[in-house]
Amino acid sequence: MKQLPSFTIKTLGCKVNQYESESIACKLKEYGFKSKESNNSFVIINTCTVTQKAGMQSRQLVRQLIRKNPNATIFVTGCHAQTRPDDIKSIEGVHYIFGHAFKHKIPEKILNITKSDEKKPLSTDIVISNILQHNTYNHLELHHLQSRSRPAIKIQDGCNSFCSYCIVPYSRGPARSLPKDTVIEQIKRLQKNEYKEIILSGIHLGQYGQDFTPPIQLTELLDLITKIPDCPRIRLSSIDPLEVTEELIRLINANHCICHHLHISLQSGDDETLKRMNRHYTRSFFKDLIITINKRIPDIAIGIDVLVGMPGETNIAFENTYSLLEQLPATYFHVFPFSSREGTKAARLKNHVSTQTIKARAKKIRQLGNKKRMEFLKKNIGHKQSVLIETIHDNYLKGLTGNYISVRIPKKHLAKGNIYKVLLKKIINNIEMEGCI
Repeated sequence: MKQLPSFTIKTLGCKVNQYESESIACKLKEYGFKSKESNNSFVIINTCTVTQKAGMQSRQLVRQLIRKNPNATIFVTGCHAQTRPDDIKSIEGVHYIFGHAFKHKIPEKILNITKSDEKKPLSTDIVISNILQHNTYNHLELHHLQSRSRPAIKIQDGCNSFCSYCIVPYSRGPARSLPKDTVIEQIKRLQKNEYKEIILSGIHLGQYGQDFTPPIQLTELLDLITKIPDCPRIRLSSIDPLEVTEELIRLINANHCICHHLHISLQSGDDETLKRMNRHYTRSFFKDLIITINKRIPDIAIGIDVLVGMPGETNIAFENTYSLLEQLPATYFHVFPFSSREGTKAARLKNHVSTQTIKARAKKIRQLGNKKRMEFLKKNIGHKQSVLIETIHDNYLKGLTGNYISVRIPKKHLAKGNIYKVLLKKIINNIEMEGCI
């Protein structure tokens, strides 16, 4: 049998995009294709559109890869391809644009092209549907080992929230979930291949199971997962504050296999701004929630998403956000400058904040985040944590605790991918810790 042509796949954006790219690559490898960096027969670019910058970077990456692989058949997919196919089509050298509803068909299409010696289309072939009418969960299955130490499983796709600033519901469609039995099967498969931590990811993770009849809760799925014998460590990706329920807090506290780490989206600490964002909670609700979580699980890492520069965000509104964050027992902040996205309600709002002001506000919150990170690391000095070894360097090993601390350990005969109990001794580089077995 002759060797099949080579491919490369490049990805921008979130963990869901990364998972989908990994799954496409796994399927192509299963067919017999080889992956390499340049001079490939097939190139797949999985794009992002969450901000204007992400869309621009997506188009830049497409052009760069066309230049690097001049003879390749070029596939473009992902959120930017879904929402702005004409922008992608205008780039000379793009052969196929696949929307989210058809992304899972890319490996089969490449195989068929190879088998039939199909010529490249004379004009760009666009395979896209109205994603807002798409209610089917297209499962991109993991067929063999992932390349990373902490693989992700996409258990949920789409979003029904339609926050006024967010393009994601228009690019991903309505919320849909992977059946719980398939989730368990995927975890057991990764567990069999000796993975010790698995990340559960989704576009709106907390809405997992709400599209089933009857609906189920994310906590019901987590309860089933924790009953897997020798369950691997489970980490949750970003979650909405309204979905951090009493039952979820109880489960995290009661099960050693669920990481003491939550990444929660605040976006604004000002009630009027939250209303304009179409976020359905208040600053007082969020404050009470974070304090409750920290009180119940004292060593938990709490990351918070913050969006600055929403149209109409006054100095007072920003200071309300800053003062709230200052009071919270948080670990780190992910700060996002507002980016106007065509088609969203926020793009039509008045009183847009200047770029200079947005940058200054983002910088101020990032500086506060650095202070919070240091406080959290200091609190962990002298404590033992379970560390998953991820990388091996010349003089040390590097790993991650369940509560999201990067740890360096003096080089010993420890295996990458395994978990060890480590005493956290001191802070290095202001962002990680040194530990010892």
